[in-house]
Amino acid sequence: MIQQVSGSKRKVLVVDDDPQIRKILERMLIGPSYDVRTAVDGLTALNQVREDPPDLVILDIMMPGMSGIEVCRQIRESNPEHPIQVLMLSAKDSQADRRRALEYGANDYVTKPFHIASLVRKIQYMFEKQGI
Repeated sequence: MIQQVSGSKRKVLVVDDDPQIRKILERMLIGPSYDVRTAVDGLTALNQVREDPPDLVILDIMMPGMSGIEVCRQIRESNPEHPIQVLMLSAKDSQADRRRALEYGANDYVTKPFHIASLVRKIQYMFEKQGI
């Protein structure tokens, strides 16, 4: 089980148009440490970020309507006072895709398919590094 640092749950928003990925990530993270919400597209994600900013957004790049890169850019521009961690999760594995995601404000980048235990450790590390 994931160890919790503070008294309140960390808020995680999972954004992916693939229902299986959303379900896997939700099941993996839900519990006493994380409050997990999901969104199927970028616009829904941005609305959720505005209403109740999460601590971490796990964000797919390739989604209908608005790419994850654009969502990340808008999160960074609209929430400079709230340090939201952004973890890009994508089937795109080129160095150009990784560089572009990081240039637009992603904190880290993981490719699909992913190993669940490794992703959990990466998420824990992101929170520890930020002191959340």
